[in-house]
Amino acid sequence: MSDVFNLVNALEQEPELALLVAQPPVAFERYFVDITGSTLSALLLSAYRDLRALHDGWFELDMVEIEYRTGLTRSEQKVGKKLLLDKQLIRERDGQIQIDFERIAREITAVARKRNHVALAALGDEGERLMPTRWIGAH
Repeated sequence: MSDVFNLVNALEQEPELALLVAQPPVAFERYFVDITGSTLSALLLSAYRDLRALHDGWFELDMVEIEYRTGLTRSEQKVGKKLLLDKQLIRERDGQIQIDFERIAREITAVARKRNHVALAALGDEGERLMPTRWIGAH
């Protein structure tokens, strides 16, 4: 309990601390981890979705803004961006990126189907009885 009281005192004495602790939480789409294989890339892809759209689906890439909102350093962003480029989930040109939403949708669907298949296999005959027919045939 004394830790909370000390934090309150510190916040009163140092307004800069209040700005730090008042930052919003960082959130990302968990299923992006499944399609990228990386929490770093999943966080970056989620941050990219919130960028300012320019035209034709291209977004202005602002590394300073992304670092401020996510805490990812420039070097972490470069690593995450390379993985996203390698997986062809984004494209890049002249300081802009374009997210390939269709490819992301296909990857998410593939992960969901694989998980359903694994779950059905684990359940055996019981799984076939429990799952809707349309899902069973989709694997």
